[in-house]
Amino acid sequence: MAHLRTLTKALSYQPMPLYRDTKPALSVKLDLNALCIRHPTETFFIHVKNPNLLSWGIELDDLLVVEKCGQFWVNDLLVIETPQGYRFYQYFAEINNEKILFSLDANEENLRITHWQEINVAGVITNVVHQIRHRTPQRYCAA
Repeated sequence: MAHLRTLTKALSYQPMPLYRDTKPALSVKLDLNALCIRHPTETFFIHVKNPNLLSWGIELDDLLVVEKCGQFWVNDLLVIETPQGYRFYQYFAEINNEKILFSLDANEENLRITHWQEINVAGVITNVVHQIRHRTPQRYCAA
């Protein structure tokens, strides 16, 4: 039977309780849209097909939640749109009005720009949905 758990400061973490729909007055549904998307009209998803982003914790087949915004902060992970597709960079620092962007892909060059208008920033990565289980079923596993 589902019941509400009182959260205390005794634990270093506060687990999110899961509820069943047995008591509609007390049930709460987990909505990833509410947790991951702050501005729905300014948000889009990118399905990662680049295997060279592993050092950043982004793997092949992960789903990136990207939010369009006009203001960027140091350490933001930026999505830059190029004619070849999307490229991913970390806004590393700003030194003497020069912005330094580190490429998340080891095969791409880092960028140094003076104005944001020099590049086409599609948005900032806000969340990464990481796949633990592969989307395609394995044939050698029997249930």
